[in-house]
Formats: sequence, structure tokens, C-alpha cells
Amino acid sequence: MIIAVVSPPGAGKTHWISQQISQINKPIGYFSPQTDSLPIDATYLQSEYPQLKLYQTGEEAKLNKTTITYLEIPWYLDLAGIEPMLQTLNPHRVAIIPKETENKELETWADEIIPGNNIIKPTETIQIQRGVLTGEILDFDSLATFWLELTQGAYGEVVRAKGIFDLVDGQIYYGDFTPGNSELEFKPLNLPRWLNGKPDRKSGFEIVGSNLDKAEIVQTIRDCCVPESEILYYQQQVKESLATELEAV
Repeated sequence: MIIAVVSPPGAGKTHWISQQISQINKPIGYFSPQTDSLPIDATYLQSEYPQLKLYQTGEEAKLNKTTITYLEIPWYLDLAGIEPMLQTLNPHRVAIIPKETENKELETWADEIIPGNNIIKPTETIQIQRGVLTGEILDFDSLATFWLELTQGAYGEVVRAKGIFDLVDGQIYYGDFTPGNSELEFKPLNLPRWLNGKPDRKSGFEIVGSNLDKAEIVQTIRDCCVPESEILYYQQQVKESLATELEAV
């Protein structure tokens, strides 16, 4: 079975998919169209469920190779534009719609409707900004400061923000924000530390909102990045610290 999942930004697609995967003891696949260059949700899910089989764009014909495959459709994709692919795959269609709201397009499209998180709609035209950070290592304190400023409106009205970031301790962190969520999630993923030069794994961020100061966001993120000349120094410090902890045990 292929299960196609769609929702407005922040309504809870990835969270719902994660809940379903946690209850299934069979081979599971995951595919999110047009997110290969910045697979934030795929990276998060695979860190939680290492058995998850990830599919890339161009591998749509393979989606039936696993018992169940979740097809997470990014909110910004035109449903009419991907309808030919959906008709070929013939998935079960799930729409996650915020409680006490109506969305006629999704209600008509779906086979099943799941109540989702309440979301705050931007007061003006919605914007999206993505940034690929593959190969960059960020300073944790600088990133934490930026993330707090971002979520408090310093760079515009943010209704959704998420990202995966390689930090100087060698771990890759996941950040997830929606307004009204009392828990600001920002945590290391269950993936191997990278302590040998520039990371060769994908990282980056996605911000949704209105009146976003895109130039300032880019500059601030750039300021969070550790200069390439200092990367090996910090990584050696982490290696030595980890070796000391191991000896103590």
C-alpha cells in the first residue's frame, strides 16, 4: 500500500507519519517529491527509524517494493501537477487538516481526513525560504541564538521553520518550530558523528512565513558557520574529549 499524505505547512504531516511508522513491524518506505536537495523530513525520520527505506525522485516505480510506503507531499506542490503520478501509483489519500478549519480542495482530494495541528496563517502573502548548508559546520551557541530570534519574529512573521544542521560536536541537529507549540524542538539526531573535515551529508533549513528578511537570514546563518580553517581544530578537540570520556568509563 502507498499512503499519500498532504497538509498545510505545520499541520503535522511528518509527525503523523512518524506515529504510523512506530506502530508497524514491517518493511516501510518513504518518499517526498522534489525534496532531494534538502531532505529535512527524510533525514529526521530515518534517524528515528533506521529500517526506513528512502526513495529519491525518479524512483517512483519502485515505491511498491516495500509493504507500506508513505508519500509525503510538500504543501507547496500543486496537487493538479502531481495528479498523473498519483493516478499511476493509486495511493490511499490522507489529508491532515487543522481542527475547526475547512479546506475544500483537500477535503475533495482525500480518501481520509485526519484532524491536524492548529496553525497560524500569515497576515500577508506567504513566502518560503530554503538554504542548503551541506558541507558547513555551525557553532551551536550562534545557531541557538539565531533560532530563538527567528522564532520570536526578528526576521519576519514565521509560521513554520525546520532544519538539519551539522554542528562542531560532530552531531547533526534537527530544529522544528510552529507557533503555539510550547516545546521548541532542537535536538541531536541519532546519526553518526562527523569528525573528519567538512560533512559529506545534506543539511539546511526551510522557513515559511511573510515579510521574511531573506538577505538578513542568509547573512546571519553565514555568520553561524565555522570557518573552514578552524574545522579540523574543533574536531580534534571533540575527539580528545570523547577519548577522555571513554577512558574514564
